Amino acid sequence: MSRLLPAFGVLAAVQMIVASTVDGLTRPGYEQTRNWISQLSLGPGGWHGTLNLATCGLWLILAAIGLHRRADRWAAGLILWCGLTMVSLAVIRTDAGLGFPPGVPTEETTHGLIHQLIAITLGVAGIGAVARLGPRRVAWPLAAFMTVTFVAASVLVLLDAGGVLPGNPSGLLERVALFAGLGWIGLVSGQIAWGSSARRPRAAPSTGGAGQARTPAAAKETEEAESGR
Repeated sequence: MSRLLPAFGVLAAVQMIVASTVDGLTRPGYEQTRNWISQLSLGPGGWHGTLNLATCGLWLILAAIGLHRRADRWAAGLILWCGLTMVSLAVIRTDAGLGFPPGVPTEETTHGLIHQLIAITLGVAGIGAVARLGPRRVAWPLAAFMTVTFVAASVLVLLDAGGVLPGNPSGLLERVALFAGLGWIGLVSGQIAWGSSARRPRAAPSTGGAGQARTPAAAKETEEAESGR
């Protein structure tokens, strides 16, 4: 069972992409290009977004446990941190803002600030995990791409909240960075899980039921002992 734990990384990626997209499309007033995924925890039906964040975080924690000693240790540790931060983001909700939920004034609370700081550590840890996981020829360019999109999203959301550039696509860039990172983690984790489960232990070489093979010197000593009896 422990060999299949990395497969939870696949579940986390698929669930986050599908659940957040479907939930965003069905929530009145929610704009997928502008609003961030954690905002799905707000308003009527917000429990869907909360449950999605919490369970995806749990799947990443299980995947990290399964990747321990079977992948780069730094990568496994960073994936574990990503899982813990996702659970934390589900518990410490973000503030209302960027026009969502509809009709709710923009908030600036302490727990909202803590949520944002946790989200930053999630982004940094996710980029680090991707850079350390799998072939470098793919992992490093993908990590660089995630860095650009995540930083751009973070700057744009501040400009939107400040009224400098309202309605910009910061939410879309957040999704691109998050989905790319989770997709890579899920792909590599799945390969490790199913690759190891497909292996079969090699049978020990047969000794013909006579115990360990003896060296010629040992055989000669046995013959001399028997002849001397």
